[in-house]
Amino acid sequence: MGTVAETTNRQKRLSREAKIGVVAVGTVIATRILLGSFVVNEWEGWGVFLPNAIGAAIEGLVLGGLVFGLLVRIAARSRGVRPAVTALVVGILAILSLAIPYSAPQVILGAAAVALGLVAVKRGDEGRGAALGTAGISLGLLVVATWTAFMGFAIATGDWPVGGG
Repeated sequence: MGTVAETTNRQKRLSREAKIGVVAVGTVIATRILLGSFVVNEWEGWGVFLPNAIGAAIEGLVLGGLVFGLLVRIAARSRGVRPAVTALVVGILAILSLAIPYSAPQVILGAAAVALGLVAVKRGDEGRGAALGTAGISLGLLVVATWTAFMGFAIATGDWPVGGG
């Protein structure tokens, strides 16, 4: 039995899934605000920047809250292969989201697939769950890598590689 301080410290720690969510949401919000306002678009003044920045922050926080606060949290606490199946489904949705270039769902869904896949692989109870979890991790990492390449291109050239810009 631990001390009160040890118990308090354990209660204050974020889960690995929550940490992944915080990083993903923060990255999406910061990147959309900075790239969209300063790198690929002409500066149009604070009157345009502030509403765009607020909109990107709200979009990222709402989507991140729904995906990580509800979907990942509930699926990670589930028994059986549910986290693995959810990781695979979210990974597939993340791949499909690449059809809409530079949107917030890409990284958030990709990170959610990775987080749930890690839960499934860590449990390792059933062979099928670990295999599905690994597939979810792979799809999620593919989406995050693709999004990162898009952002790298935008930073290097000052333009979007596909879509409007």
